[in-house]
Parts: sequence; structure tokens; C-alpha cells
Amino acid sequence: MDRLTDRIARRPGGLIGRLIYRHPAGHETSFAMTLDALHPGPGDRLLDLGCGGGVFIERVLARGASAAGLDHSPDMVAETRRRNAAALAAGRLELHQGDVARLPFADGAFTLVTSLNAFFFFPEPQAAIAEMARVLAPGGRLGIVTTPPDQAAMLKRWFGPVAARMRLDAPDSLAGWMADAGLIPGEVKPVRQVGYLITARKPAMPASIGAEITMPGFHGRITGRLGPATAPLLVVEARVDGAIPPHAAAADELVVVLDGRLRARTDGAEHLLGPGDHLIVPAGTIHEAAAETPARLLLVGPPE
Repeated sequence: MDRLTDRIARRPGGLIGRLIYRHPAGHETSFAMTLDALHPGPGDRLLDLGCGGGVFIERVLARGASAAGLDHSPDMVAETRRRNAAALAAGRLELHQGDVARLPFADGAFTLVTSLNAFFFFPEPQAAIAEMARVLAPGGRLGIVTTPPDQAAMLKRWFGPVAARMRLDAPDSLAGWMADAGLIPGEVKPVRQVGYLITARKPAMPASIGAEITMPGFHGRITGRLGPATAPLLVVEARVDGAIPPHAAAADELVVVLDGRLRARTDGAEHLLGPGDHLIVPAGTIHEAAAETPARLLLVGPPE
């Protein structure tokens, strides 16, 4: 059964594997839903993990995006290459055989990352999501289609012993791994006869604990996260030792002065803050600040 699972699903190969993934009818709904959720287009660069026969990649390329595909099956890489030969020759597609937990791509190389109907075979799910987050550019989006534990009986009816070799993860598990990797989990949508689609986005600013944020006059470090994974608040400890130029607040933010003195301006209003004072900066507010004496701050707000 392990060999059969590999041949038709986990590492598809041979004539049977090629025929199944040339026309993966059972994946049509998840492909359409992911395209609708992520809206790939010109200017996007998509990475598809577990790319199978390259059908989803073909549809992304048809929308004007460029793409890369990775699969650990050499036969599936070859099938994707055959199907998308023109895009490969034109430099709009690159293909790799490899491990999703150790991706051969630079940080921030893609605006979109997908894994459709393959995640349940990834042996290191948390490491795989961490790698997806690493290769996403700031503002990039992720889409994963997989199957939850409450559909185990259905899978057993359809696929028999193959289903026992699939790892079924609840949406909350994926959302937690996404948040741990610095992503902001998004909607969970049911996919008929498959499971669910969960999306996430990478904030413009780093969102993982320990990440550093630097701008003129300001150096901070993310030290904690509050609230649910789907709507996290980051806790940032920062030091201000100069002038922070005017900029718009991406989201509501609480500023607490721990020590030192800070002069701030929000939409033209002046504020002089000392130890224990706080200021709420609403989203969209043009604000600036300068340290009268070097100041240590605590900031709490969404990862934007």
C-alpha cells in the first residue's frame, strides 16, 4: 500500500500517475477557488508546491503571471515541463524537484505561494509553512487546500488504505503555524469533496517574534503576540534616539513610554510624553516623533 500510495498520490509516477494528474478532475473546484481568492495577474510571481501535472500553473500563466513549480516526484516535474513548455522556453516558468521544507529560492522571491491538495503528504508541515513564509515577499499571499480530520471517514470510503497514509490537519493548526511563521491567517472556505482552502498574507512589516524593525531614529524588536491567530496584535519594544519622519499609521497603534521623553505630532497635534504616558495613533494618521531624551517605548498593534 505504501508503494501504491506513492505511485498514485504521494509521489505520483509512471503511466498511471501521469494520466491522473494530466486531468485531475477532483481538483477543479480547489483550483477555481484559489484563483478567485488570490487573483494572480501580470506582475505576480507564483510558487506552486506539489505542482503535480502543472494544470494549476498553466492557468496562472494564462493570467499573465510568471511562476515556479516544485514537486518531489521527478515524473510530475517532467509532466509540468511538458504541459508548459512554451512558458518555460520564454523564461516565465522555472521548475525544481525538491523538498517543500527546504526550498531552493531566495527570501521574498514570490508574491504568491500555493499548495493545493498536497499538504497532507508533507512530512514536516510546520517547517513547510515556515519556508512558504520565508519566500513570500512583504504583502504576498498564501493559499493552501487540504483536508481536515472530520473528513477522515469520507476519505476512507473513497480512497481506502491510501487515506490512512494522509495527515489531516484542522484549520486552527494551519492558522497557528502560519502565525508562528509571521503570517496573518485569513479566511477558511470549504472546498466541496476536498476539504478547505485557507489563505494568509505576509505583512509589509515583519510579524514573527524576534524580528527587528528599523527606521530613521527608531529601532524595535517584536517581543510578543496577543490575541487569536486570525487577528494578532504584536508587542514591540523600541528605542527612539532621534527624529522619526512623518508617515501614515498602517493600523491602530498604542504607544506607551517606558522611560525618557518623546515629543510626537499626530495630524498636527503636539504631544509631550514621559514615563507612563501613552498615545493611541489611529490607522491612517500622519504622525512623527522625536526623542527629547533617548526614549524606550512599548508599542502594541496589528502587524501592518
